Amino acid sequence: MKIHFILSPPIKKPKLGDLSEGRIPPLGILYLAAYLREKIENIQMKVTDGTIEGFDKTYQEVKKFDPDILCVSYFTLMALGAYRFIDLIKKEKPELFVIVGGPHATALPEEPLKKSDVDVVAIGEGEVTLFELVNLFTQGEHKNIESLTKVDGIAYRDNGQIKFTKTRQHIKDIDTIPFPARDLVDLNNYKGWYINKERKEGAVFFTRGCPYNCTFCSNIVWKKCKPYVRARSPKNIVDEIETLYRDYGIREIYDCSDELNSNMKHALAVCEELKARNLNIVWKTSMRATPLSEELVKAMVESGCWYVLIGIESGNEEVLKGINKHITLQQVENACWLFKKYDLKVQGLFMLYNVWEENGQLKYENTDTVKETFKYVSSLLDKRFLDYIGWSITVPYPGSKLYEIANKYNLIRDEYKENWDYWLSEDSYVMQLPGITKGVQIRMKTLGSILRAKLLIHSMDFKLKDVGWLIGKALRIIKNEIKNYLKK
Repeated sequence: MKIHFILSPPIKKPKLGDLSEGRIPPLGILYLAAYLREKIENIQMKVTDGTIEGFDKTYQEVKKFDPDILCVSYFTLMALGAYRFIDLIKKEKPELFVIVGGPHATALPEEPLKKSDVDVVAIGEGEVTLFELVNLFTQGEHKNIESLTKVDGIAYRDNGQIKFTKTRQHIKDIDTIPFPARDLVDLNNYKGWYINKERKEGAVFFTRGCPYNCTFCSNIVWKKCKPYVRARSPKNIVDEIETLYRDYGIREIYDCSDELNSNMKHALAVCEELKARNLNIVWKTSMRATPLSEELVKAMVESGCWYVLIGIESGNEEVLKGINKHITLQQVENACWLFKKYDLKVQGLFMLYNVWEENGQLKYENTDTVKETFKYVSSLLDKRFLDYIGWSITVPYPGSKLYEIANKYNLIRDEYKENWDYWLSEDSYVMQLPGITKGVQIRMKTLGSILRAKLLIHSMDFKLKDVGWLIGKALRIIKNEIKNYLKK
């Protein structure tokens, strides 16, 4: 039996990192492949990252491999490409069993069944679900509706109607999941993130899930299942890191989890395990402003951490409360002060034109509120609390509370509605907020991007491999400024 996993190629070719293509391998499908390989004998598997290979080459690779089962994972920006890809393959090979999964499929499971010739949609965490579906295939029962009803966490068609099975519960002990099957991809294709210390970087998930409920976050869709957050044991995490160090020459690790410090005890234990192994490795991670202690920050630095990303989102307390961030600006400053005390590099992440609902009424940032965020960022820079910043215009991704709000108040511009590949653009300003023009949104984002670029260039922490990306980003900033000027 042959199974081909693909991270779906988008219809539109990405522009210099729009999908983070070439940065980290597709760990989600590599976990699935590893799990199947451990459970099932005599199985051939292939993995193709369509964001790197592109639509045509990925199509040719599937044809050449000629799988029995095709597993397609995709994010929102790749959704239409995934549907087109599936229809193209199924037209040539109707008997192919096609399963889709990933964040967008989980958020909108009916969509792929309506817009493509997919057979089954896997909703939520996929390892056990896929294993059970593959077992049905080996028994010749994958088209038997009665058999499908016994697999939790899927959607399928039954005489033209879309049906759902019971919610798939999370794997409680994620130490039981084998390390991602990195041998199925060429790790040389993945350069790591734009700011790093070492030439070879690897990505690892320390935990799965998040206990918080930020309005803008599409991870809320996973909270139909419990437990919300599952942490790997420190030994299991560092075993994987040591494997990457020994077998792949990795010298820097990026923790891809939502945040390191949702469980302080666990975070400290990971740092202690890293120190005990005495690996010559550095690492970076994402953090919340709270909870945080000096003990943890000190342990992080002593174990090789040199860089943290902190989600701040806004410089306005009312906005932070509205989007359910559960932090204060004072907590942000306290955290940044602590990070800088131990000489950590700090990147602050911000969103412009946040949206929320309060007492049944639409609330959103106007341009004056956005300017408050700029002033707050300037104050953090004056205090030398931040080394880098990241800006984005708020986007209502499916699965988030924000997506529900945007639909309720008809905020999504007509040209963007279900036109997911159109979201894949430097000019993607998905929401039309009352009284705020697209030109003003572009202007505010451009101001933030210019400041971001200046900080990055000043730091000189980027590598030669990223010069092309930086130049492309700068050219697009200039292009947007010119377009904005011409619209005046």
